[in-house]
Amino acid sequence: MRTVELERTIQAPLIDVFDWLTDATNYQRAPFVRRVTPVRPGDTNGHGVGAVRLIVTPLIRLTEEVVEYDPPVLMRYSLLNSVPPLRHQEGHMAFSECSAGTRVHWSTTFEIASPILPALCTRLFLPVVREGFRLVLRTAERELRGA
Repeated sequence: MRTVELERTIQAPLIDVFDWLTDATNYQRAPFVRRVTPVRPGDTNGHGVGAVRLIVTPLIRLTEEVVEYDPPVLMRYSLLNSVPPLRHQEGHMAFSECSAGTRVHWSTTFEIASPILPALCTRLFLPVVREGFRLVLRTAERELRGA
């Protein structure tokens, strides 16, 4: 298993950043995200515990479920299905106020479920996941600063 972690400070109020990033339909406006489909609403504003969403990009297709939702500080998710197949330990976003706005910490731990060289496949896929996180965070920052 490998972990991808990314931190970014977004110059916007904590609740606005939390709301934007926990609503995965916003990701459709990030480069390379083709589609985000809410499959099942969660218990809070549709994005809380139990929410299931399908995220499609050119290189990966993920079905995720929100397993913990604690506004405006934490959201955890687990992977239900993916192409390519992944073993997923955990994913979460943590949010905290700072002098420059809101600090976001996004982390996921996974490996490619390949029968051939899974460690190598996972290592090669790490930059794809990291860049996906970076593009979503950059889109959130651009949109929230303009709000």
